[in-house]
Amino acid sequence: MSDNDAKKEPRRRLGALVLVRSTDGLILLIKPTYRPGLQLPGGSVHPGEQIADAAARELAEETGLHRRIAHHLGVDQVPANPSTGAVEGFNFICDGGFATDEEVGRLDRQGVPVGAAEEVRGYAWISPDELDAHTEPYMAARIRAAVRAADNGQRQPLLYIGFPAEERHAA
Repeated sequence: MSDNDAKKEPRRRLGALVLVRSTDGLILLIKPTYRPGLQLPGGSVHPGEQIADAAARELAEETGLHRRIAHHLGVDQVPANPSTGAVEGFNFICDGGFATDEEVGRLDRQGVPVGAAEEVRGYAWISPDELDAHTEPYMAARIRAAVRAADNGQRQPLLYIGFPAEERHAA
């Protein structure tokens, strides 16, 4: 592809979602204010922002949990939605690991961080078997695929110009 072709490519959204589980296997989901149901914490990657940094930022903003994100568990391509005006996009489902019992308790006690109240109205810890009742079908499938990848050790490094985010964090 020439440079001229690259300049003509259509815009696409890039999202960073984070899978965090409790030690007993429940999945942390947020209750967004702008849509019904539950979803993984996460959001848009800002221009120039690395995916690992966006995932960590969104997780901290929406839940108060702090993680160094270095791996993803899958990439979900999402088509354009003419009814909302959203362009085609890609969501990286990042590995947020396991929440400690202390973190689970703190989330349950403290609730939504003040800065996230416009976007998040609460949290839920859901078993994989309950996903269909609380999320859109495509979200349930996305989350199950990420859980399977994590359980099978299929984490992939998030790279930035060829170097793993994990190495950048270690420096």
